[in-house]
Amino acid sequence: MSLLSLASDTLDNFDAKKDTVAAGNQGLPDGEYNVDVEDISHATYDSGWECVKLVFGVLDGEHAGEKEYDNLSFAEKTTTGKPMPDFVLSNNIRFITKLGALMGVQITPQHFAGPTETEVHEALVAALAPEKGKAVVLKVKHTPNKKDPSNPYVNYELGEAEQPEIIDVTDGQLPDAMTQPAPTPTDDDLPPVTGAQKSPF
Repeated sequence: MSLLSLASDTLDNFDAKKDTVAAGNQGLPDGEYNVDVEDISHATYDSGWECVKLVFGVLDGEHAGEKEYDNLSFAEKTTTGKPMPDFVLSNNIRFITKLGALMGVQITPQHFAGPTETEVHEALVAALAPEKGKAVVLKVKHTPNKKDPSNPYVNYELGEAEQPEIIDVTDGQLPDAMTQPAPTPTDDDLPPVTGAQKSPF
């Protein structure tokens, strides 16, 4: 997309005097996307809030190359110290368990048994990170946020995707130049030296 097209799309329905800079910057629009799981990491923010940070990269279509980010926290308390609602934790547990299944990793209740949220997040990352690069279908749906209409809620669902074919190449299939050691250069391989350029050594 050209800068002109991007500016036109970005500024469509953007009120520069009233809207926030983040308004309209909501990631991928509603739809289904073939994505790969580009990164899975344990993030800790200055506030002390921890999460499993997920990065999905769109593989094809109009949004190819774009990324979608999701943070899943398994903290039992909010940053204000209030209990985290069970439905939030249950939703995050189901999401990460389904992601694991689609990546070929079985997530069990034991992954959530750590005595601290740090250990829970690290256990999940340790289980899933080795499978980065696997493809899944990411379904994105925005719903209104009555408290902050410029920042709608983003809901995700996952589906199975066809995995890219892994090409297995053996040394016997490579050209000889790639399997043989490089020749050792000799003095005969050096360019000729004229009298004025002769080394004093």
